[in-house]
Amino acid sequence: MAAAADDFETEPHAPLSALEQAMRRALESYSREQVLERVVRVLPTGGADPDDAPKPGLHGKVDKVSVSLPRELIHAIRARTGAGGFSRYVAEAAQERIRLDLLEDLSADLEAEYGPIDEEGVKEAMKEWPDYESE
Repeated sequence: MAAAADDFETEPHAPLSALEQAMRRALESYSREQVLERVVRVLPTGGADPDDAPKPGLHGKVDKVSVSLPRELIHAIRARTGAGGFSRYVAEAAQERIRLDLLEDLSADLEAEYGPIDEEGVKEAMKEWPDYESE
């Protein structure tokens, strides 16, 4: 799969960010589709207004389940959601937890394959994000 990594060519001799290096290594071992599927699953969804964003896993058919929660947590959720929002609130929380678990799985897979994450490389990669704020 090394040829797939060549699709991400940058200027000759330009330093790669830690993210670009991780993508190249992943593409050497997995198909482009597999890598993109994992990346898409861990990215946040939505547009400019988070309330207008599609909520993965919250559309279509639903099943009713029974979940035991501490009474204080139930009251706190109801206080935030009002009438009719309890299930959506819990579903969104569960969806976020799954997204984080998948991100953790991907991180563990990459670490097992390529070794521990270079913290200095991560700091450099973070500077590339548009909303980066220096300390």
